[in-house]
Amino acid sequence: MKPILCALQVLFLALSASAATRHYYIAAEDVAWDYAPSGYDLLHGRAIPPPWHGHTRWLKTRYIEYTDATFTVRKPQPAWLGILGPIIRAEVGDTIVVEFLNRSKLPHSMHPHGLRYDKDDEGAMYMPSGRGASVDSGDRFTYRWHANTGSGPGPGQLSSTVWWYHSHTDEPSETNAGLLGPIIVTAKGKARPDGSPKDVDQEFVAAYMIFDEMRGQDAGLFHAINGYVFGNLPGLVMKQGEHVRWYLMGMGNERDLHTPHWHGETLTDGHRNADVVELLPASTVTMDMNADNPGTWLFHCQVTDHMEAGMMSEYTIYQPEGRCPLSFPHAALWGDSSSSVTVRNNSAKTITRMQVEFDRLITPQFRMRPVDYSKTWEIRLAPGQQATLPAPESLARQSQGIEAWAVFPLAIVYSDGTSWKPAADGQCFQAFWRGKDHPQLEVLPPLQLDMEQD
Repeated sequence: MKPILCALQVLFLALSASAATRHYYIAAEDVAWDYAPSGYDLLHGRAIPPPWHGHTRWLKTRYIEYTDATFTVRKPQPAWLGILGPIIRAEVGDTIVVEFLNRSKLPHSMHPHGLRYDKDDEGAMYMPSGRGASVDSGDRFTYRWHANTGSGPGPGQLSSTVWWYHSHTDEPSETNAGLLGPIIVTAKGKARPDGSPKDVDQEFVAAYMIFDEMRGQDAGLFHAINGYVFGNLPGLVMKQGEHVRWYLMGMGNERDLHTPHWHGETLTDGHRNADVVELLPASTVTMDMNADNPGTWLFHCQVTDHMEAGMMSEYTIYQPEGRCPLSFPHAALWGDSSSSVTVRNNSAKTITRMQVEFDRLITPQFRMRPVDYSKTWEIRLAPGQQATLPAPESLARQSQGIEAWAVFPLAIVYSDGTSWKPAADGQCFQAFWRGKDHPQLEVLPPLQLDMEQD
């Protein structure tokens, strides 16, 4: 009997030692939010349609993560999270400590789904209520939650699962304001040090919700995925061959009956294959995708009225590039007069002729092609050499309202008579941004073509 007890004690100590305490510093802040920052329906090449055109920017309240308890340095989060708060992670057995600062004008809280907590850490205002049920403006509260066995995936499920957290002082108005985010819990022994599942290359969270800004009037109903409408959700980009996990989340009221649908791929929850899943308010679904079909594909709610109101986006699977024969170490494209670009020959052969394209990025998702969009140079450029060459003259006159120029080769001719052409649009691109703060693009967004009738 003694050896068995000793073995159990050793096992218990080992499990306890492997459990982590994960700290988060999260503030509720009143912010301006734009449901369509490009001002464009990026799926159909047209302006945002009525009744939403011209008023997609509203005051919201969001959860913002910081690096420490001083709440001075924001912690970056993926662009695709959109209006959602930061991902809170745990492995089964972990403790989550959230220091919450309310910088909003109204009282708020943080209430987790799926985790174990005591009354003070529940974060919900009703009788009887705990100390963390309502945090006044300017005040702080530290929540302690535990990821027990019931918080993680069940038998036969995928290696991680997702839950909501949201404010629950006046829950209907607060979730509508934007105070909501995801908790991802990974099964015991299946997490990386940061809590993410070991068997997944990429994760995406997609929250389907209709935000109501005008008490039910159509012009104030924004049928959003992560707070974006009409294709404005950025960053759903993955590499061909990656194992991608999608966490689908619903929130809202009786209008919020959603059916997320992926074009181009099917997914699995470990028991069934599907390309459509069902979401009710506050429900969640976890699905896995083998990203093996390169292209840019529609990702949207299949409910007809929701599609028409803009609950649509895209995701992109790109093929990894081989070695690019040409690169662009530098460019001067923001002057008032002349523009230039520096090109480098990365190939093993001398280049004698090259054609390069210049596309405009109105926003990181909004790519347009100017009339004078390419430049051809006759030049001998030996392997490893670089040269600074004139860009199209019209570029300097077209810089108004442009965030970046995307530069990439269209054709290369070598001295031995052979040639190179890109296998896909935008291959080997380099983006030159006007400002210092900008996203890192793995692929260029689809080229926008004007599809409106004259």
